Amino acid sequence: MIRNNLKLVTRILLNNKLFSVVNILSLSLSMAVGVILFTFVKANHDTDHFHPKLNQLARILTQEVVGGAETKWATAPMPLAPLLESVSFVEETVKVRLSGKHNLQTDGGDVPIDIKFSEPSFFTVFGFKLLSGSAQSLTNTPNALFLTEKTAEKIFGNANPIGQTVRFENLGSYTVEGIIQDPPLETHLPIEAMGSIHAAEMLEKKGAIATISQDWGEFKGAAIYVRVNSEDYLKQLGTTLHHFSRKLDGRTLQFLVQPIEAITPRNNDIKNDHDAGTDWSGVKTQLFLILAVTLLSAFNYISLTLARAFSRAKEVGVRKTIGATRRQIIGQFLVESTLVSLVALMFTLPCIEILAHYIPDMEVAFSYDTPLIVALLAYAVITGVVAGAFPSWLLSAFQPIQILRKMKHIKLFQGVAVYKTLIVVQFSLTITLMILVVLLADYEIKNHAIIRSTIPPNVLTLDLKGEKYDNLQNDINQLSQVETTLATNWYYEAVKKGTCSVTSNDKVLEINYVSIDPKMIETEGIRLRSGQSFPQEMPQNSEQFVLVNEAAAKLLESESETLVGQNLQLDSSYVQVIGVMPNEIIGQTIPLLYRHLPEEITTLTIKIKPNTELEATKAIQAVWSNNFPEKTANLQNVRDGYSSSGERIRFFGFFALIVMIIAGLGILGIASYSVETRTKELGIRKVLGASKINLVWTITGNFGILILIAGLIGVPAGMFAGDLIRQDLGSSLIDLSFINVSLGVGLVALIGLLTVLSQTMRAGQIEPVKVLKIE
Repeated sequence: MIRNNLKLVTRILLNNKLFSVVNILSLSLSMAVGVILFTFVKANHDTDHFHPKLNQLARILTQEVVGGAETKWATAPMPLAPLLESVSFVEETVKVRLSGKHNLQTDGGDVPIDIKFSEPSFFTVFGFKLLSGSAQSLTNTPNALFLTEKTAEKIFGNANPIGQTVRFENLGSYTVEGIIQDPPLETHLPIEAMGSIHAAEMLEKKGAIATISQDWGEFKGAAIYVRVNSEDYLKQLGTTLHHFSRKLDGRTLQFLVQPIEAITPRNNDIKNDHDAGTDWSGVKTQLFLILAVTLLSAFNYISLTLARAFSRAKEVGVRKTIGATRRQIIGQFLVESTLVSLVALMFTLPCIEILAHYIPDMEVAFSYDTPLIVALLAYAVITGVVAGAFPSWLLSAFQPIQILRKMKHIKLFQGVAVYKTLIVVQFSLTITLMILVVLLADYEIKNHAIIRSTIPPNVLTLDLKGEKYDNLQNDINQLSQVETTLATNWYYEAVKKGTCSVTSNDKVLEINYVSIDPKMIETEGIRLRSGQSFPQEMPQNSEQFVLVNEAAAKLLESESETLVGQNLQLDSSYVQVIGVMPNEIIGQTIPLLYRHLPEEITTLTIKIKPNTELEATKAIQAVWSNNFPEKTANLQNVRDGYSSSGERIRFFGFFALIVMIIAGLGILGIASYSVETRTKELGIRKVLGASKINLVWTITGNFGILILIAGLIGVPAGMFAGDLIRQDLGSSLIDLSFINVSLGVGLVALIGLLTVLSQTMRAGQIEPVKVLKIE
């Protein structure tokens, strides 16, 4: 019977190519989103599953007890490792020193690389594989460095990195001794570069990094792993760790065992575990979204199937007349929907490739193993069964005589309100997303225009990297390509902010501040709202004056005119407010103080002569090398440093497009069904003199009302989401104006109505004689 059903379904699908293509497109788009969510769930589940003897591996946690409060940390003190090595059932231990990102100096500037320090057992305990080099280099060669494939390509391109010498800022020079294969799956222990644990100990002695190797109290910068003889010993290891507890000043350190398999999903109670993947709440959210997408796919399939119900009904009547049972009819439609779903799955992978380009952080590692393939096939089958269940049950219930005589009088489903509700929900979501797209696009255009009009194209910034800048600034000022230099942490937007405690009128507030060059206000021609700028001769040993912006003046509940001249207590010193700056027009608008703190300056802002950027860059780099030969100059054009919301626009825009297409396909089926069921009514209206436009509007008007209702829901939701983005960006440029909101709603309404008109235009072509003759 199944074989016969498959043959019949194949013939039906081939004979209804347009219906099949539309349904496959609808299911493909919906399933693509579902499959992407599946890959996230699968990648999260597969995290660290490439390590050998996984069930014997564990990470040591530190439980810090202070005043009865317990805090768990994903790190452990390094002196604990030798004690673990003495435990009889512990095969091997691994110490990993977490050093964080350090600048690797290249000819093209600094490249931040996350470097960890470990030992040869790292490659025997874990599943990380060396493509070249020997793990023993981590013992025999203190300056040995291993890079992952991706890191090596980022630094050296296609050149052979083995034997190359690289230099890390503050850490010294290292020789690339090996290449680590990029892991096949996600891991809680991502690697970019790895050095020897002995090198870390030497750096500690030089003062280049914190001294933690022999300090029980400094446990947040290292991780310790063990492999036991068998899984059964993990529980015993937990008991053994109780004997290694340490009491320090005002706190107690206790140690716990966590199997590697238990690291993911992430436990939010464990601190310092940034790469442990999604927590259980996130996994449940992804599973819920998969269910929602499945139901969305089913809804569109049902609406498109019911739109063709009349042409399929006679087929059902004939089959029942020649002896087909209701069970056979249901089987036929379920096989048909499942086959369409499986074909849609084949087209889903290209959709995923397109979607992945627009989804931030989409690059996840997972394996197309048997469980995933089975899960995807099961997902397709379930989607097909859910989508085909209602149409198959409905159509199989028809009586042959009823069908063959007056099919038009049969009401396929009374619950059309449910489908109208789903249409409203789909278009409400689409309107919300489209409003966000319009708001962000408008923000980007305005922000770009402000940057271009405010920031000259010939201004560079130089990262001082903690160095004293007086001699450097003097040398740069001597260059023929340079007009002026400013030692400032603010150039229309904060480069580095600090926070200070401000006391004024018995009010104590925490307010951000930036350190600026006293010459900046005059040099840039900034007009103060009130007061004056810093005096030309500023005291070097004490801080006497401060500027505030309008937001800070408002926070201090003072008019700008009355604030000028007042004394404020900044932390423990008193300063006088001598002027009020306008609020920032680039970036976030926040309360801000402008102070002169030469010791906190981190950048030089260099204005060069027009059309001399290449020559000026080379000259400034040469000056830097003369002053600080051990470090690389980080120099960039100020305009290049301003962030763009383009990625956010692409994400919301593409997601809005996907939802729009899915919603359009859903309304397409319902519109077609409406035309079919109201054919007789439309024929009578035409006999009575209704024009083609009136006939079309008779059907289209109902859908216009649905889109209007969707607008009434989507507009407040879009404005609420837009206000959240405005708060997140801290910018008044997010303009929730009538024009922007109307543009977002109008685009969705236009596309929705055009989709409906593609079906309702048939109402104007009805020939009353043929319609009434059939009836």
